[in-house]
Amino acid sequence: MDEGKERIHGAELFRSIVSEKRPAWIGGILEAVLVAARWDFLGFGQRMLTICRDRSAWGTAENLFHELRQASLNFEIEGSPVECAIVDLLEISAKVVFNASGARPGFDAHAGERVLSRVWQIMRFIDRYPGREELLCRVEEALWRGAKKV
Repeated sequence: MDEGKERIHGAELFRSIVSEKRPAWIGGILEAVLVAARWDFLGFGQRMLTICRDRSAWGTAENLFHELRQASLNFEIEGSPVECAIVDLLEISAKVVFNASGARPGFDAHAGERVLSRVWQIMRFIDRYPGREELLCRVEEALWRGAKKV
């Protein structure tokens, strides 16, 4: 899939998911990606997963986003492409979850439209992983879980 199609499909997919279901959806995607990549930036992934699973904690995703942004400033120069893409996915996740909390002001409402393209980018980076086919299936299942049936 080329980048243009990834963006279009990503936007359609994200808009098809009801706001209240987005934290569980993004949590499933993030969990599958962290397993596939076997890497978690300073434990932020696990912290984000904990927030995704606890509706009362969704509003704390804003704090996690700011902590993550501060911690990743120098990392963006030093990190590998897959690591930088995972950090970006973590930032997107924090935005999506915080926005689902209903707290204001929210992050950019369209941030989640980038999930699909970011995930495919990550999966291309780790294409040499031994269990790649199984992991691709898990990631794909997580991506489409939560989408409305059309």
